[in-house]
Amino acid sequence: MNASSPEAAPRVLTFGEALVGYATAQDDLRSGAQFTRFAGGADLNVAVGLRLLGVDTTWASVLGRDAHGDYLQDVVDTLGITPVTVRADGPTALMFKAGGTSGDPEMLQVRGDTAFARHAGLVLSCGDLLDGIDHLHLTGIVFAVSPVARAAAFRLLDAARDVGITVSFDPNLRLNLWSDLDEMRRTVSSVAARAQVVLPGLGEARLLTGTDDPAAVADLYLSAGAREVAVKLGDEGAIAFEAGRSVRSRRFQVDAVDTVGAGDGFAAGYIAAMLAGEDLGAKVDQAAAVGALVTTSRGDLAAMPTRAHVDALLTRTAARSHEGGPANADRH
Repeated sequence: MNASSPEAAPRVLTFGEALVGYATAQDDLRSGAQFTRFAGGADLNVAVGLRLLGVDTTWASVLGRDAHGDYLQDVVDTLGITPVTVRADGPTALMFKAGGTSGDPEMLQVRGDTAFARHAGLVLSCGDLLDGIDHLHLTGIVFAVSPVARAAAFRLLDAARDVGITVSFDPNLRLNLWSDLDEMRRTVSSVAARAQVVLPGLGEARLLTGTDDPAAVADLYLSAGAREVAVKLGDEGAIAFEAGRSVRSRRFQVDAVDTVGAGDGFAAGYIAAMLAGEDLGAKVDQAAAVGALVTTSRGDLAAMPTRAHVDALLTRTAARSHEGGPANADRH
């Protein structure tokens, strides 16, 4: 732990590229004519999700010197997180989203040669980003955006490990950002081996490891050095693993309208429970609950649930599970 005092509440750092999103309720981008603007990006989503769960969080990034960068700067200054941002040459990343009534919207991201891709390392010069930080969360996206961003993320990861800060890692694959899938697998494996917590989805785990057996996926990452692995199973919940033990989350039945950001919510829920000292079952339950709630709203940041909403869902589902028998099972 790297907290400034023994009594200090845990603090988390996320690092990555934010996007300005434009969403239409129409079925596809081709026919979309009216769009609503919003802020998003996996690392920013996790930061906001953690803040809503009561965790003090810093988000570090580089924004373009353009109108979209201005918009993001204005937004992040109102979110209750601590933003550490640098403005640099190059455009700000964009995302367009359509439909989503079935839960999976059409999406288009415009991320080539952005300010973050060109200058991600600049934000590492803004003082000691890790001062007072207890936990670092990274996603695979930051390693995929560009060689510059990848190098900066590895520097931050290694610096965190050097001072004993715990690390969580969500592979969060964006295949269009990787020109070489073998390089993607090598990079993700290298990061996962240095993290204490790895949070893959089952589909991406299959691409990364060649197996879709959650236990086999977990064994690979645990043997590489991770302490905990939680494999996301979509609307079936998740299974969390540690050495010699696994716990399956309860299944949280919700009316999904937009699945984008569910994995970011899962990460926020897991990290918040971990920092609160919860056991493996409570971590994966809270993570699955937050992920499920994210799917019930449109938008990225706006979809992240509050502590009260998460607790209400956990309590409600626990009561149903008690009536119908235990929903979690340990495997030793």
